[in-house]
Amino acid sequence: MAIKATQTRLVIGNSSDAWDFSGVSNSLDVSLSGEKIENTRFQDTAKTYTTGDASGTITQNGYFDNTSAGSFEQEIAESITNAETLYVSAIYGTNQAAPVAYIAPATSTESMAINSPVSGLITVNGSWFDGTGIKRGLQVYKGTISLISTTTYIDTGAVGSAGGVAWIWVTAVTGTATSATILLQSDDNTGFATPLTEATFTFSGKGAIQQTLSGTIDRYLRLSTTSLGGATNFTVCVVAAVSGVTYAVA
Repeated sequence: MAIKATQTRLVIGNSSDAWDFSGVSNSLDVSLSGEKIENTRFQDTAKTYTTGDASGTITQNGYFDNTSAGSFEQEIAESITNAETLYVSAIYGTNQAAPVAYIAPATSTESMAINSPVSGLITVNGSWFDGTGIKRGLQVYKGTISLISTTTYIDTGAVGSAGGVAWIWVTAVTGTATSATILLQSDDNTGFATPLTEATFTFSGKGAIQQTLSGTIDRYLRLSTTSLGGATNFTVCVVAAVSGVTYAVA
């Protein structure tokens, strides 16, 4: 059954803040392309090509809803002015157990446009280039954590042998957090009898963090919160990209 487009999420963050801008967005597009470079030589009987670097963009369309601090318009305008390094994730199928995510890591805002038609609503549109290369991953968890606990696992479909990348966006903190800690764990069984820690996210406030994964990444992934850091709760979104499983190795 086809999935409604409303089951889409946009999260953006930098080292000191992070936002879930799903509530002001109505369109989110990911564009990927692989360059073909012709390398035909004398005496070849047909054209030949080599594959160049892959490239892509994430483009959002949304609404101008307010002018307060933390609004989409303000944050995106500031990211251009300050040349901020951003981590942008377009997540699709959020009603699924493991929504698909496309992440533009270490990117920056390519453009922002505000449109104000007389007969319609004011809209704000943003776009981000591929940064260090758009990767396909899976959302491990999105929600509010208030206890030392683990989350429901997701199934990546296979074991990875070459590491990968994981990201966390901490979009809200209630109270004061000091070195709150969340582990990304993997295991080869759904009971997590012998979980392995693949990444450790430590934070004391809002923001986005990227962690490199190495070696074998087992099929099942979950989060394990080991410290709230004194906070009452925090809201996070975590995505993992496993090399050779969720994205192809060039």
